[in-house]
Amino acid sequence: MEFNSELCAFCHFRNRGIVDGLYSSYCSTSCANQAKSSSQYSYGRTNNVCLMCRVRPRTGNHHFCGRPDAEMAESMAPLLLEVPSDHVTFGDIENQFKSSWKHPNKAIPTLHRVYKIVESQSFRANYEVYRVGVDWRGQFMASNLAPGNECRRWHGTKRACNLGDPGVTQLCYNTNCALCNIIRTSFDLGHSGNNFGWERFGKGIYTSATSSKSDDYNQNLVYSPYKALLLNTVIVGQAIKLTQNSPYLTAPPAGYDSVIGEASPSSVLNYDELVVYTNDAIRPSYLVVYT
Repeated sequence: MEFNSELCAFCHFRNRGIVDGLYSSYCSTSCANQAKSSSQYSYGRTNNVCLMCRVRPRTGNHHFCGRPDAEMAESMAPLLLEVPSDHVTFGDIENQFKSSWKHPNKAIPTLHRVYKIVESQSFRANYEVYRVGVDWRGQFMASNLAPGNECRRWHGTKRACNLGDPGVTQLCYNTNCALCNIIRTSFDLGHSGNNFGWERFGKGIYTSATSSKSDDYNQNLVYSPYKALLLNTVIVGQAIKLTQNSPYLTAPPAGYDSVIGEASPSSVLNYDELVVYTNDAIRPSYLVVYT
């Protein structure tokens, strides 16, 4: 069956509209409820459901059931889509979050919500071009690695609003809210070092494979019982591993695409850091909320 992206996904007669305050795949609450109980859509009530329509299964490893829902989500970007707690994506993120929580003096938190950050094609364009170039130089796909040696890494930052708290998915416009600014326009080297007077590996964008390390950099500027952390896709490429401070770096050494601050007995670091030196090497992918 073909699904018109503008028509209700259940009755296929009236246009999609606002249901329970959110743009929906249905024309009304009635159709939304009928879809959930109808055997026609029962296969969509799984933990692999499309994050937009919440009815049909997603396609492959994509977050959506098809191009119409993907285009609808992208047209509303930047958009936060809450991932159901029984969804395979939630389990994947939770596993990475908890397994990479390594500080012995900090208890593993409870993960309450995961939001997929939906970006427009233009938002990702430079990132994707950069990834192609890095992969062409390093031939990572030929070695059965992700294109450009793409990895997921954590980043903690300032939150000057309650984004991610129950019912709060709209970005704020507070210039002090680094979280909303990153989600809206991605990372900016121009803000490098704003929170701390110096940077161990120079002027770059810092992330970590260790969630408990990135948690150290979280700052709630307004009251919230919750904390929020970004999980990002990063083009690691060919990384050089450093164990001593190199605060004057403005780019990775020749022949490398990034710097990994490696934790070891002889290192100045207790936990890892990954540093990239171009805005095009990183994009926010998920927002996780925890206590």
